[in-house]
Amino acid sequence: MSNPSDEPKPAAWEILSERQVADCKVYRVFEQQARHPIDGREGTFYIMRAPDWVQAIPLTRSGEIILVNQYRFGSRQLSWEVPGGVMDPHDKSPADAAARELVEETGYVGDTGKVLGFSYPNPALQENRTHFVLIENCELVTSQSLDQNEELTVKLVQPEEAIAMARRGEISHTIAVNALFLLEGYLKEQV
Repeated sequence: MSNPSDEPKPAAWEILSERQVADCKVYRVFEQQARHPIDGREGTFYIMRAPDWVQAIPLTRSGEIILVNQYRFGSRQLSWEVPGGVMDPHDKSPADAAARELVEETGYVGDTGKVLGFSYPNPALQENRTHFVLIENCELVTSQSLDQNEELTVKLVQPEEAIAMARRGEISHTIAVNALFLLEGYLKEQV
């Protein structure tokens, strides 16, 4: 039996050409022609380019996590999530973007954010990253400031309940589940 580490590694394909095929406001679609560097086979691939995203992981002074519920057009369902969105060009950092999204979506403000990590939402199709930012000691200081087509309900729950909601499938947004996974690890380290 061979050792898996002895197996040949996948190769990074060479991009031969690229052209934009769609501009969808929040992302752009590109068609790429690529060639395998070893065997020479070629293929056509499609990727999406979008700005990086951010997810706030907000905890109140009493330790509750702030969740939002909103309609998602892709799944055609209401979705419980942590606050988040697209990083704007004027955001200086993921922590800045997370604080902005938090106050816009919930009216809460907290301490300076701490980046817990990042992930690629779907590296098969997308180049952008999602940054996960813990914001502690959050307090309600203003009303929501939502975009024209946003409707969000805010709910505070214990982190353990939010994690249980994800395990039961009540939180099914993959990026929100990633945020809760990182929060769970962070909380275990604090004990």
